[in-house]
Amino acid sequence: MKKYIIFIALGLMACSKSDGIKDPITISSPTPTEQITKVSLSESQKGYVKAGNAMALRFLKQIYDGKNLVCSPLSLQYALAMTANGASGETLQEITDFLGYGSEGIDALNAYSKILLEQLPAVDLSVTLKVTDALLVNNKFPLLPSFSKTVEDYYYAPAENMDFSDPEKVAARINDWASRNTNGFIDKILESGDISPSAAAFLMNALYFKAKWAGSEYEPMFTEEGTSDDSFTLSDGTVKTVKMMRNELYYPVAEMNGFKVLALPYANEKFHMYILLPDENDLPGLLTKLQTVSWEDIQQNLKQDAEVHVKLPKFDIENKFDLTDALQDLGVRRAFEQGSAQFDRMFAPQDGEYWFRIGKVIQKSKISVAEWGTEAAAVTAVQMYAEGMPIVNPRKVYFYADHPFVFAIGESSSGTILFEGVFAGK
Repeated sequence: MKKYIIFIALGLMACSKSDGIKDPITISSPTPTEQITKVSLSESQKGYVKAGNAMALRFLKQIYDGKNLVCSPLSLQYALAMTANGASGETLQEITDFLGYGSEGIDALNAYSKILLEQLPAVDLSVTLKVTDALLVNNKFPLLPSFSKTVEDYYYAPAENMDFSDPEKVAARINDWASRNTNGFIDKILESGDISPSAAAFLMNALYFKAKWAGSEYEPMFTEEGTSDDSFTLSDGTVKTVKMMRNELYYPVAEMNGFKVLALPYANEKFHMYILLPDENDLPGLLTKLQTVSWEDIQQNLKQDAEVHVKLPKFDIENKFDLTDALQDLGVRRAFEQGSAQFDRMFAPQDGEYWFRIGKVIQKSKISVAEWGTEAAAVTAVQMYAEGMPIVNPRKVYFYADHPFVFAIGESSSGTILFEGVFAGK
């Protein structure tokens, strides 16, 4: 059975050219020149925000394994949105249901994704937020024109065709693009061994976030001088020493049922880091509680009416997750099923017959939280397979020559019988 592997990659990246290196794919996403007051959404699209946030909290609980982690639900949303444009039927419905678009369908998903791509970077020009999409396609597997037009119109994603026969060159081109578009924060996505000789395409979306804390040069939120060693109690009761940043100012806080929320602002206070702290040392319990609390409720409860004495660890986290099982557990199943996944809207028809499905979904993420602010990046890769059409079980015939029979010897092209006879058993 032939297999062709497609990677659909998405991450938190930015554009930063290296000397003498040509970006393999034209970057065409819009760069804002004027700041806007807010992202303009319809009432339906505000519902998508709620659904996306609910997905984020379900997703976090699903992948938490007891260790430090950072992930990007927005990265996953864009990766699956790109993938969904190549799907149909129940496969498409499961993906849009998971993302929270339900009956609105793929057109609503695309329109909403385009609004976020265009407007999120314009909300605060003091924050670096860049959204970029691109496709790198094996020249043996041209895209359907309808698919190309959709990703160009809604995701600003140009396509470049290249020879995929040398996996080292393919990996080098993708890794160079990823590194420069994350300012080197994530310097490698794939090894050459990850590139199958039958790889068909890489669909890449890049987003990059970097922001200073709110405050000024003379009155910063955190200072290196204010950071010192302090105790941090793990879930099992073990105490360790960490670098703890400190401050006392009026910040938005909320007292929820069993946990507190602190909102630390960046730059012009359009973006925040939210810290959700359980009252008891029970993080799994908090993750369970968040399945029944909406993000909207949390934000509505935030009040800036008290001086907050903040102690926050200074930390760096980098990890990589295989999200395949988590997505299936959360309802995206048919897209992974051999022989029944419906991805018929991505590639032009081939000489042979192939069946596309998602094989794996991988996310690599990284975050650095320090006195100056925060830098974060994530890369999500949806790896798709194009396999030969599934073999249908043949009709079964049982032929037992256990009684007298006729036999013949003939020539096939003319139909001439050369010999004939009967076997009667005696």
